[in-house]
Parts: sequence; structure tokens; C-alpha cells
Amino acid sequence: MTTVNIRPYAPDDFDRLYEIDHTAFAEDIAYSHIELQYYVSSRKCRTLVAEDAGEVIGFVIGCSEPRHLGHIITIDVAPHRQRQRIGSLLLAEIETWLWERGAEAIYLETPVDDAGARGFYDRHGYFILERIEGYYNDSLDAYLMMKTDKRSNRM
Repeated sequence: MTTVNIRPYAPDDFDRLYEIDHTAFAEDIAYSHIELQYYVSSRKCRTLVAEDAGEVIGFVIGCSEPRHLGHIITIDVAPHRQRQRIGSLLLAEIETWLWERGAEAIYLETPVDDAGARGFYDRHGYFILERIEGYYNDSLDAYLMMKTDKRSNRM
């Protein structure tokens, strides 16, 4: 693996991010153009892009929320580049940004049927807070996961 560069999102990245999201997630979970555009342009959110040799291979979106909360909207890595620690690099970078903005806890949602994602977040210090029924299109439940200690980064 060559060196992966994590950099801020640029508008020219949008089509590739949309493509990655739609290859990494089922159609009923992937973001629409409007949803993705909302998050990448929101002033309370930051989008970071993973790039390798000029190819965008992943991204993360995190938002600074009221009451000292950070929210990870999504971490997407192109399927052919998964399990190469790219998600871990993206997660670490967005967590740093959220902690620096005063987050005392960071939360995210993940499908209950995605054991790989749950394991990934567990290794990075997240725990299941609750199960949300019908979170994805009123049909698929999600786990609400949270991390409260910025020093906890188990892998």
C-alpha cells in the first residue's frame, strides 16, 4: 500500500464520493445527491477525503452538534480498498477535529445487520447506546453508538 493522504473535501470530489457511497452501501442506505450535498456543504460539518496516488478511495463526514456532541455521518471506503486501515485513518482525523471543537462525546448510527462495522467501531472505543427501530427507511434498525473518552482509541 502506498501512502494514503487525508485532505479536506473539494467540490470536484463530489461525484466520486457519491459513487463510493453507492458502491459501499445498499441503495436503500446510501445517500441521495441532495443528502450528500447537504452534508458536504454544511458549515457545521467537515468532510475529509482519503486519496492514494491521485485516486479518491474514501471519505468521512463529521458534524459538530450542540451540547458538546460530535456526529459521524458516514465513513465510506471504496470496496477494493477496505480492510487496509483507511477507515481507521479517516476516523482518527475526524475525531480529532470534533474533539478540538469541544465535543465531549461522539456518536454515530450503524445498521444492526452490519457486524463488521460494529466491530470496527468497537475496536475504536465506541459502545452501543441503544437500538433505533426502523432508522433506515423505516425498515432496518440501527445501533446508536457512542464514544465518550477521546483517549480511548483501541484497535
